Amino acid sequence: MGKALLGTHTTPGSLRLLEEVRALRARVEELEQALAEAEAARDAGERGALRVEEREPART
Repeated sequence: MGKALLGTHTTPGSLRLLEEVRALRARVEELEQALAEAEAARDAGERGALRVEEREPART
């Protein structure tokens, strides 16, 4: 009945893919916020090094 309600077959691979998409969307949101902050700093005339946060390791 669950398949009829959802209309899809849930597999471990599709769940992993869904989790990866969620993580990528969150990362894009973080990058958009950082870009907005950098543009605001540039527009305000502030010069200097931008804060660089610790990077996430590459996903394999």
